[in-house]
Amino acid sequence: MTPRHRYSASLICLLLCISLLMGMAACTGQNTPEDTTTAEESTTWPQEEITDTESVESDAKTEFESEFETEAKSESKTEEDTTTEAASTEESTAPESEIVTEPPFHPEDTPQERLPYIYIDTESGEPILSKEEYVRATISVGGCDERYVLDDCSANIRVRGNTTGARPKKPYRIKFDTKQGMLGLNDGRKYKNWCLLADYYDLSMLRTWSAFSFADVLLEDKYYSSDCTPVEVFLNGEYMGVYLLCEQTQINLGRVDIDEKQDGETSVEIGYLMIGQGGRTNEPDTVSIYPSFWVTDRNGERMYFDQLNVALSGSDYNDAQKTYVKNYVTTVIKVIYQALYNERYYGIDPNGNIYHLPPALLAGKTTAEKQIYTIDAVFDIEAAVRMCVLEELVKNQDIATFNLYIDLSPNGDKRLTLAAPWDYDFAMGNNNRAFLHDFEGRHATAINNNHSNLFYVMLASTEWFDEMCSELWQEKYSQLRDVAKEGMIRTYRYTEAYNRDWERWGAANRPELEAFQNFDDMATFENHTDAGWFLYTWLTSRMRFIDRIWGDGTDKGPAPARPCLELDLADQDSLSYLDGFKRCSYTVTFDGLLLTLPGEARDPYFYVDYTTLLDTYLAEEYYILEIEYMIPTTNSLDSYAMEIYLCTGDIVGATSGVSVVENIGDPDGEYHTLRIDLSECAYWEGKIHKIRLDYFDTCAAGDRMYIKSVKLLPN
Repeated sequence: MTPRHRYSASLICLLLCISLLMGMAACTGQNTPEDTTTAEESTTWPQEEITDTESVESDAKTEFESEFETEAKSESKTEEDTTTEAASTEESTAPESEIVTEPPFHPEDTPQERLPYIYIDTESGEPILSKEEYVRATISVGGCDERYVLDDCSANIRVRGNTTGARPKKPYRIKFDTKQGMLGLNDGRKYKNWCLLADYYDLSMLRTWSAFSFADVLLEDKYYSSDCTPVEVFLNGEYMGVYLLCEQTQINLGRVDIDEKQDGETSVEIGYLMIGQGGRTNEPDTVSIYPSFWVTDRNGERMYFDQLNVALSGSDYNDAQKTYVKNYVTTVIKVIYQALYNERYYGIDPNGNIYHLPPALLAGKTTAEKQIYTIDAVFDIEAAVRMCVLEELVKNQDIATFNLYIDLSPNGDKRLTLAAPWDYDFAMGNNNRAFLHDFEGRHATAINNNHSNLFYVMLASTEWFDEMCSELWQEKYSQLRDVAKEGMIRTYRYTEAYNRDWERWGAANRPELEAFQNFDDMATFENHTDAGWFLYTWLTSRMRFIDRIWGDGTDKGPAPARPCLELDLADQDSLSYLDGFKRCSYTVTFDGLLLTLPGEARDPYFYVDYTTLLDTYLAEEYYILEIEYMIPTTNSLDSYAMEIYLCTGDIVGATSGVSVVENIGDPDGEYHTLRIDLSECAYWEGKIHKIRLDYFDTCAAGDRMYIKSVKLLPN
């Protein structure tokens, strides 16, 4: 019972073989009975032979360079040309009388492309194992536009990251001897520092890319977010897999653009970039801030926030600087808290001291206006709104580990700013904690145990902040949808590269994942494409949930097409989606699932289990249930009825009163289709778990039934 947009490897191979045979027949001028094959059946997918890891590693650089040079010369169409051509084709083929509400989305038809490669060669082949000690190396970049090619650039390199840094596929921090641009990122700006993220805990290898791409939409050019692009990495000639090349979060022009501390500078009036550390305090220049108060969220839930740990980016901060920024941030937090929870309004003077705002300054303002005026003077509310929408969308486990910056230099605006997003391996459903795995439920704007952000929780307790988030969501909705689609397209565009990575690091080779992810989901991934589909489906489901909170009630664009959930019970594989057979025997036949009652002829039933699907589906999107069945003429009763228990939302098993009863007629030996409209069932809502079919309400020993198919049709 897989969605129709999924194709198993065996099916694809079969279709490719059929296509090849038909092509051979056409070449010889022979007609075959298969000439009547439908367009859908004869569809082929562009697939290239996947080179195994050993052959990639042997003389890989030469092979990659030659292939990329050939491809680069043959590519002449620009992105603008392609877009224009696609648009004109759509316009010319759509019938005038037809209103197209859902353009087809077939990412599997995306042409294959190669990823750029990065070669890292260390001195004497020395391994890169330390987070503290750099290793000398040369870096080469190829398989790209010739403008971005680098040859043997001198650099230092070390392991980066915490959890991922201990894994066999390690992330790296690169520090060039001289500033270099990397594959045109950040408008081609040159920097010494760059990162290679391993995406080890993310089998889709698209979550961090998705988060940065969502950030591009939401933060626009007003606040910094890393640019990034996927690459294939070779270390001392060994293939290491697909990595995400991105920027180092640092104070620098074009990155976090605030006053930068100079070497040996002792003044406290400088820019501070604070990298969130969660519960860690072992990083150099770590500063611990203690809010030490209870916070209530918009739902009335309470949580005590006692400590916030950040590490100052850069190095060699003196005690005075660390104390100054610690006290200043603590004061900002107090200003926000007092304005929101006690309606007391304070400011911060040039020396960092707190003072009462003069009443005349706030005269005539509503409570909301006073809060906004007070808070925005010391804390960038716009940045918080944009970041909050991002975090609400991706449902990040590490939401409590966030980056902050503030420019306390004489020319700085002295406002604490939430931006520079980072660390999304365990976001977007990639988690074994139920509330993080689930695409429903508020996250950034509500308290969720220790996975809560102090600033979002406080601000979202007000209606005005939630309304700001809602306005931004409505403005950016269609662009965010496009990012989710682009992620799925990339799954197919770079299939060859992702398959190579899967051969090296696939789920079977990452036993550590079970401790971090929802293992039931991960265990169903046979390849990278499965992981990509899971991410895409989670994101589109999450967006529909958020749209119920922040949307304006109108259709802001076509929703992604939902597949028909069709279970063919004449297929032996269908048994993997059925369970809980009671008081009946069953056999898969060409005519469907044959159900026979034994001597105890009472209330036979079985479950159709939708939780075994890779994706999650909402009852609100599937209102029609169709069951194709046949009752043999040899049955004993004159007529039969079927009761169907619906298990959705909070109801995970058959429950009295949560069912529909339908008359299914007499035993005439004919196939019939029972069509049930579930839209009026008040309990048909939320996630679809199971459907229990009590297929004979009353029956006799030896009675039989054939069920050929069970379908849930999208609205």
